Amino acid sequence: MSADDLSLKDLRNELHRLVAISDSAERPKPTVIYSGDHSMAGWEWVLREQAHPYTQREYVWVIRAVDEQDTADGLVHVSSPESMFPGQDFVPMYSTDARRLAMALLAAADRADSVSRGVTSLAARRTQKTDAPEREQMT
Repeated sequence: MSADDLSLKDLRNELHRLVAISDSAERPKPTVIYSGDHSMAGWEWVLREQAHPYTQREYVWVIRAVDEQDTADGLVHVSSPESMFPGQDFVPMYSTDARRLAMALLAAADRADSVSRGVTSLAARRTQKTDAPEREQMT
């Protein structure tokens, strides 16, 4: 398919994908910074997922780094769209586990892009290695 055959929707989807990739290249700024008088004072990031094709429901993730910590390894507080009270109900994670989860999500997103689009993964491009054997079946 040539670029001339793409619909406006295809172009928007591709632009959204490219922006998502570029947004993962550097750390995002917090959405809100709560001062000391807030019950969970600290920095908060709000991530709204793109619209899902099968529902009108809004999927929102809220991630907080609270200023007051009672552990040597700081805690990251995560509220997923599936929480009982999204944006209010938080699950604490050690910062080391939060980093491991973030890296696993990046790796999985890279792999999903590679498989769904039949393109070489970003990691393979960086190391100039070829992708897994199943990639040969896609070409």
